[in-house]
Amino acid sequence: MPPAVEDSVLDVDLGPPGRASRRRVIVVLAVVGLIVAAVVGWRLLRSGTAPPPAAASPSATAPAAVTLASPSAYQGDAGYPVGFPRTELGAASAAAAALETAWTLDSAQAEQAAVLYAPPEQQDEARKAAAATARGWRETIGLPADGKLPEGAALRTETIGVQWHKRAEDQVQVSLLVRVTATKGAEDDGPAYSSPVAMSVLMVWHPTVRAGAGDWVNTPDPLPTVVPQVALPGTPEFTAAGWKAVTAPTR
Repeated sequence: MPPAVEDSVLDVDLGPPGRASRRRVIVVLAVVGLIVAAVVGWRLLRSGTAPPPAAASPSATAPAAVTLASPSAYQGDAGYPVGFPRTELGAASAAAAALETAWTLDSAQAEQAAVLYAPPEQQDEARKAAAATARGWRETIGLPADGKLPEGAALRTETIGVQWHKRAEDQVQVSLLVRVTATKGAEDDGPAYSSPVAMSVLMVWHPTVRAGAGDWVNTPDPLPTVVPQVALPGTPEFTAAGWKAVTAPTR
């Protein structure tokens, strides 16, 4: 695990729109990439803009649309999908599952999901980062950072686009395009936030997890992150950015 860099910090405003306070979030290099990617979502909410376009590197063999691979098992209190095929599509499917379960307003659920999809040696960092991410999303939509959630309060992450390329043997860089929708609960009629968000993560096959059966886990990427342009499915920009439309696996 790479050492943490003491001066590696990122200023992120986690407050709801119109809030003047700013907080400093320490970004440890060993933290799971999907959790750190939440910073992108917070910035989008504050600015109302998408991240700047960046060059995409999709697999030359990836089809125009993909059906995500089915997991072989489910673990945890919420039945998190695990056990994906040892293929590039399996890596992309595991990345989507990890993000969809780890981005939540429930700290306990976020921690459990983040640990499940992290390498064993990075689970402590993943747990801490997941809790911070859940608190950040809460504050972003104007809820208390801790405590019981109001009835109906929820954050849903749906994968709507994907692309990937093989980095090395058993290493796949996966880019995800997700639609994030958050509601504050009983006190609000409509969603507090709804927007597409894009991020790129590194998935590595770990042979000892899942009781030795092996699975894809999300690991810190030592190379600069490349994030494709945010675009909605069905638009020319979506295709130009290299995205592939996604359909959920059949159970």
